[in-house]
Amino acid sequence: MRRFLLIMVCLSAACGVCREVAAAGAQEPSLVKREILALYDGAQEAGGANFTRIHRFAELVLNHEGFILEFRDIRDKLPDPAEVERYRAVLTWFAGSVSDPDGYLAWAGQVSQRDVRYVILGDIGVAVEADNIAAVNQLLALVGLRHTGALVAPTPGTHVVKRDPDLVEFECRLDPVLPDYPVIDTTGAGTRIGLTLELPEHERGRKTTLVAVGSRGGYAALNYEFCHPQPPLYQGRWLINPFQFFRAALGAEGIPIPDTTTVSGRRMYFGLLGAEGWSRPSKIEGFRDNGATASEVVLRELIRPFDNLPTTIDLPEDIFPKSGRSAIEARQVAQDMLTNPNVQRAARHFQASRSRFDAEYPSISNLSPLTSLVGDLGARRTTNIALNAGAIYDNAQATEENGFAALERTAANTDAPRRLKPFNLNYQAGVGERPALLQSVRHLLQLASAAPLANVSADRYAAIVDGFFDARIERVGNRSWQIRNRGALQTVRFDDADGSDAALALSRGVIGQRHVGHALYVALDEVVDPAIVVLDSSKRTPIGRLALEESRWLVRNVAGSECALRFDAQGYGEGEFSWSGASSSRYSITVTQSAHELWRENAEPDAEGRLRFTVPVAAIAPVTIEVTCFHSAAQ
Repeated sequence: MRRFLLIMVCLSAACGVCREVAAAGAQEPSLVKREILALYDGAQEAGGANFTRIHRFAELVLNHEGFILEFRDIRDKLPDPAEVERYRAVLTWFAGSVSDPDGYLAWAGQVSQRDVRYVILGDIGVAVEADNIAAVNQLLALVGLRHTGALVAPTPGTHVVKRDPDLVEFECRLDPVLPDYPVIDTTGAGTRIGLTLELPEHERGRKTTLVAVGSRGGYAALNYEFCHPQPPLYQGRWLINPFQFFRAALGAEGIPIPDTTTVSGRRMYFGLLGAEGWSRPSKIEGFRDNGATASEVVLRELIRPFDNLPTTIDLPEDIFPKSGRSAIEARQVAQDMLTNPNVQRAARHFQASRSRFDAEYPSISNLSPLTSLVGDLGARRTTNIALNAGAIYDNAQATEENGFAALERTAANTDAPRRLKPFNLNYQAGVGERPALLQSVRHLLQLASAAPLANVSADRYAAIVDGFFDARIERVGNRSWQIRNRGALQTVRFDDADGSDAALALSRGVIGQRHVGHALYVALDEVVDPAIVVLDSSKRTPIGRLALEESRWLVRNVAGSECALRFDAQGYGEGEFSWSGASSSRYSITVTQSAHELWRENAEPDAEGRLRFTVPVAAIAPVTIEVTCFHSAAQ
């Protein structure tokens, strides 16, 4: 029955999808499991899930790979082993033996017999002894490893005999004096070994495997997974390559990833203005003499001159003075700001968290994941600010120093070699008090204004993050996926996608695609749910219509053919568009809003069939754009 329903969905969507599904054996929808059960011991890591190594260091990488973490303190009741099958994997990162090692090991042994992977970073969680080594090896067998029970300490005379450069020494290198290590044998023929050491000579040439990936999980021994931080505590770095390690250990190669960094083929930008320092008098020349407040300076110097960039104001009521002239003036500035069409008041709360990747914070482990857990027992997710400028202004401390200078480097580092974050400029109204802060923010706004970005409000970004957690991905063919319940999230990414493209003629709800580095970003139409994405490496399937490569505006409700295209668009500043697959020598472009024509122009594609044009109208309220072959327009 389910197969019949799938075929009917295909027939109603696109017959090409049916051909692809049929070629794959008419596969019934198979859910791609994205949830990972992240276990921690609150006795080792107090303060809740947000203070764990998994959240602080690993969750950003796992979010980037498309995974959702559900945290559980092992001191609480663990889920029934049968229930664990709904997760893709169990992930642990212990620093030593857990609070109830026997109970934990018994539970893990039962889970190892279920259809779930197991990924172990750091300590296994129990002191390996003769009476429990069989249970430990039942768990390690998922990776193709076997613990001998031996530990080498100290380690002089040990040397590296095998090192996979794709899996180890990602951000730091092994120290000349190696940390203590367990002696672990490789037993699985298909186990991918990341790091093998040869024991000192008195151990007669024995070897140990400390980083490995098997068919049902992965293992990286304590102090061989991460160069753990010494003071200052933010200086820890990854020894393993967490992207490659997690992708292999979780069997995630080739799976579509809901992407929160990109819309309409471009990296996303959003700006968030906080109210701290709103009513403080400005000390900037040209403003201090007339008594201007910091927020007035922000309005004049950072909001109005950059009307092509969105600004979302986080403006709590208690930020204003209670009474008097200053209260009236503060509220008037807020009203003046909100009359600008590129400004809106925040409807969502954002969690402040350190999220930097620059010379002072030289590791991806300093980037925040998508969300933090808040409320009683961490029951609710709150969207994290994407990039933290690190500018902290203390009213009692008159200083010109600020962290905005490092944000430019963080923005670059989080875009290449892999896009980890949108470009997010987060600042407080107090930057209008001091000239260095104001100049730093102005410089970043100039960069964002000139860069090829797609601009959205902060609330829209939060809605996209919601879509990441709600999205449901099902495999419906060999290289076909059905993506539903994605909300505002309209981009899926395929990593290591060199030579692959989305077959637009076979897909449903796909409006375009773009290769960036080794990744393929596929743009979906929010009016189509579910969307179906079919990959094709042969390029034998013609596009049959114009396809979006990139746009400054959000694009939706796309309909068209080889010679005609109609879509709705919305955004800030002028609309910049690039469409591939142009087959005519000339096109007519018409922009309307509420049935009134706003702009009309002609455009010609380049030699590669790419049609580029810029629409010089306001589209904060949506517009409709029609692109028509010139000979059709003349008829």
